[in-house]
Amino acid sequence: MGRPISAAHLGYAAACFSARTMLHAEHLGVRFTQEERDSIMAIWRYTAWLMGIPESILFENEAEALDLYEIARLCEPPISDESIIMANALINSAPLVAGVTDPAERRAMVSKQIVPLSRALIGHEMGDALRFPPSRAPMVLFQFKMLQRWQRLKARLQRRAVTADNFGQLLAISAYDESGISYRVPDHEHSEESSDW
Repeated sequence: MGRPISAAHLGYAAACFSARTMLHAEHLGVRFTQEERDSIMAIWRYTAWLMGIPESILFENEAEALDLYEIARLCEPPISDESIIMANALINSAPLVAGVTDPAERRAMVSKQIVPLSRALIGHEMGDALRFPPSRAPMVLFQFKMLQRWQRLKARLQRRAVTADNFGQLLAISAYDESGISYRVPDHEHSEESSDW
């Protein structure tokens, strides 16, 4: 049937899904406000508490969660065959989650984007231990961040263009045209009793 999961492992998972996820997201160019950071940590702390993690090993904040992660990482056993299978299954299923179904596109996405980014985030030593395909692309995170910034800038410029275009259309529609718009009003409160206007 398997083995029960200890509270320590659940606490480790909560630290990974909170502080470590934010750390990796920042490496990919995501920006968090302090309120967002505090909210993510509060949600995961509460979730961990609901799962029964004792207060004595439950993190209070982001810094404690990162410390807990480092301590737990030192206690982890060596990477097993099951870990390798699971990690590679996750890597190779990511394109499907993103909606990419063509096999050639999926392979390209894994080899050109997912594997290099994963290796950059977890380190080449762990990537090798998990038997990820080799990838020594230089400055992967920097390139990814620049791409994200370019896409945000492009989206912002497109929104401004759309907003300006919408404003121009509103002005054109509302422009006074003496022959086309009548500013007369109905002469009765009930439409059926009002004369033509």
